[in-house]
Formats: sequence, C-alpha cells, structure tokens
Amino acid sequence: MKYQDILKIALTKEDIIEAIAKAQKQNFIDNLRDRHINVQFDSKLRGYIGEIALKKWFLENNIKITTTNYFEEDIGIDVDFEYKGLDLELKTSLIPDADKTLQNVFNKRDIKLIRRTRKIEELKSDIHIQIYYDQLTNKKDQWLQKQDIDLSSTDLEYLYDAFLAKVYITKTYLVGWIDRDTLTERMNKLKGYEKSWRHARRRFWVCKLRDCFSPMSLIKYLNDK
Repeated sequence: MKYQDILKIALTKEDIIEAIAKAQKQNFIDNLRDRHINVQFDSKLRGYIGEIALKKWFLENNIKITTTNYFEEDIGIDVDFEYKGLDLELKTSLIPDADKTLQNVFNKRDIKLIRRTRKIEELKSDIHIQIYYDQLTNKKDQWLQKQDIDLSSTDLEYLYDAFLAKVYITKTYLVGWIDRDTLTERMNKLKGYEKSWRHARRRFWVCKLRDCFSPMSLIKYLNDK
C-alpha cells in the first residue's frame, strides 16, 4: 500500500449532526482513564462519525453493511459491522502530536488492534479497518478541557459549534485494512517480542499501516466473497 492510496471520506454537516445525536444517547462509561467529560464525548462522537463515514463509503461502492455493536475502549469506540457473514471492526484514531502529519502516521503507526488474547489466532473479527482524523490528539484534548459545554443541551447546532465539529467534514480519512488470516500468517513469522507493543495500560498487536491493504482493495475483497 502507498500513502497516496489513503482516501478522504466526504461527510456533510447533516452527517455530523446525526453523529452528535447518537453520541448524546449513548450511556458511555469511561472506566479505563480519568478523562475530561468533553474528551469522552468527543471520543464517542468520533466513533459514530466513523460508523457513518464507513457506511456511506461502502454504499457508494454498492456494499451494504450492518452495524452490530460497540466496544467502549480508552482509545475510542470500536465499531463492529457485518457483511456476508464476515465481522468487520472499525478503529478510529487521532494523530499523535509527535507525528504531526497523517503521512508520518502512515509511515510509523499501526492499526490499533488491542491484544486481548495470548494467540493471534484468537483475534476477534475477520477484517480490521482504520480511520484517522487529521487532528492532533493532545492538542485536541487540551482544547476540549478548556471549553464550557452544556452536554445536556438538546440544541444539536449548539453542540456542533461548541465542539467545532465541522472539522470532521474535511479531515476524515480511510487509511487501510487487514484481514485476520493475512495478519496471522505474518505474525507467526515473528519472534514473540516482535508481535506486540504497549501504550499506557494496553498492549497491541503489531500491524503496520504501511504494510496493510489499500481502502479500494477492500471493495474487491468483499465482492469476491
């Protein structure tokens, strides 16, 4: 895969408003990190924006997927989809401040695959998809913590403006994907200490973005099923 293969997903204000409404309704319990309530809400919002963005992109390519459930994680919300009996898991992330750009993320980072099991063969989901929002993680969190926002407001336009949510319209990118079989084959060629990495309280499987597959190849992969 090349950096040029990354796709910007076109969203509308109406899409973001829909995501805000969904985020408001979810009873999210952030029990892994003591995060500011605005940061928690924005994390929920990104999960729903990712869901809407991916569904729109699939529909544009004549693929209809179904949302099945959510996993509440300290790094965001993992969204699960189903298509032809396959389980697709979506990861949504912001750019680490040290990376500065999406291209640096592409060259240095992994799909965020939390290591919940000892063996890679036990990895949940058949396909893992990564969306990145072109915003810096710490800078965004620090800004959010300074905002006085009424999260109970029923005025979705107010929340749209208060969270500067319009940035998601032009800064949402579908980066790449990997299937479990390919990842398992690659992982079994590595030594034990090479298979995972740690961040904060979590350990992740190694899955370099630059070694993943391009977004458009996922359409062919699914159509061939």
